[in-house]
Amino acid sequence: MIHDRLHAGKLLAEKLSSIIKGKNCLVLAIPRGGVIVGDEIARRLNLPLDVIISKKITPPDYPEYAVGAITYDGVLYYGHEWERYANDPRFEAEINKKKTEVTRQIEAYRGNTNYNFDDNTIILVDDGIATGATVCAILQWLLQKQVKEIILAIPVIPFVTQEIIKQFGIQIIALEAPIDFSSVGQFYRKFDQIPDQIVNSILEKYKSK
Repeated sequence: MIHDRLHAGKLLAEKLSSIIKGKNCLVLAIPRGGVIVGDEIARRLNLPLDVIISKKITPPDYPEYAVGAITYDGVLYYGHEWERYANDPRFEAEINKKKTEVTRQIEAYRGNTNYNFDDNTIILVDDGIATGATVCAILQWLLQKQVKEIILAIPVIPFVTQEIIKQFGIQIIALEAPIDFSSVGQFYRKFDQIPDQIVNSILEKYKSK
């Protein structure tokens, strides 16, 4: 069991320390829980921290069921059920709505949607992954930006999702990769909701660096 997100960040930092030696790294965290994990990694390894978001695309009548995901600039990840719903006339509205939401959230957290990764190795962090749709959209986005190296640092990822993400050709550092999985929270002793105020206060620390 992982105690909480700070504990997860500490354990991931220990795993990453030898892997990233000599590399120009940036921790790119997915809010909200990923920012807590990412902050701990960045603090322990003396790295900068930034945030990125994508949103699940869900069918009109199934708001909990992700068939894909989208980034603020329209990079889409298509899940295996995408074609089943793509011709629904309401589907385009869902895509546009989620794209707008992502843009609004990113601007609220960081002020703009301007990213410049130069020669950074990106350490992509969340507090856990279930289906992986949102992470896959972000990985596609990073690859389109020609990031030279991506490391996914994740406390919990189901084995089957890990196999899907391996197709992106990136390095995955995980604490838990269970075959039996029902939710990310089952692998934490403490898995509270994170308010925006905490995320914003963490990000403020890195803006002045």
